[in-house]
Amino acid sequence: MKITDFSFIRLRNEEHFQFFTSFKDLVLVFTPAALKIDTQFNLFLATYANELESLNVVRKNAFSDDLVDADDERDNVFRGLSDAVKSALNHYNADIRATAKRLQIVLNTYGNLATKPYDAETGGLNSLINDFTTTYKTDVATLGLTEWVMEIAAKNKAFDDLKNNRYSDEANKTILRMKEERVKTDEIYHQIVERINALIVVEGSPAYTEFAGELNKRIEGYNNTISIRRSKSKKTTDIPA
Repeated sequence: MKITDFSFIRLRNEEHFQFFTSFKDLVLVFTPAALKIDTQFNLFLATYANELESLNVVRKNAFSDDLVDADDERDNVFRGLSDAVKSALNHYNADIRATAKRLQIVLNTYGNLATKPYDAETGGLNSLINDFTTTYKTDVATLGLTEWVMEIAAKNKAFDDLKNNRYSDEANKTILRMKEERVKTDEIYHQIVERINALIVVEGSPAYTEFAGELNKRIEGYNNTISIRRSKSKKTTDIPA
């Protein structure tokens, strides 16, 4: 049994931190030494502490909520656009597949913009939108994604207007730091998972497989939470006006 792959992008800040709190506690039960991750776990604890500090600052500032929500909205549209292009790569029509392949190359060039710091994401989305409304306008229309591009442009502008017009530099740094710290925690976690999964293959120790099983239960729980939330969101969206 290996540790299940898990993406943290759709977790809210509180959920993200709570998952890693559960992960930390589980590692301490099995002990870093027994899992042979002493060095990596010490690095994790440092990023975990930084995330806690950032979260505490966010918690104290009510102003952060609408900015975080605006960022989530543009992230969700970006992911939806990306998923639509990825899906079209498997289309039965060869011309559609070729069109999707061209757009996928563009998306790969920009990477996952949803995980980038605020200003980097805003700039990246603006550049992507420009590409999709000029050079690749025909391809976007062929896949029926013109409205997706218009929507992400609107969401990106709404976020940038909110950020520039309502918050001081210090306030922006507060939110920015939380997003950056999340990425750092994710990275060291994935390094730990990769190491333990490799040790499971090489050594097959019950200590590793038992740890993997317990962690997978937690991952399943968070995946269920995300699925329920997405389902509720879809139902709300589908309700006719």
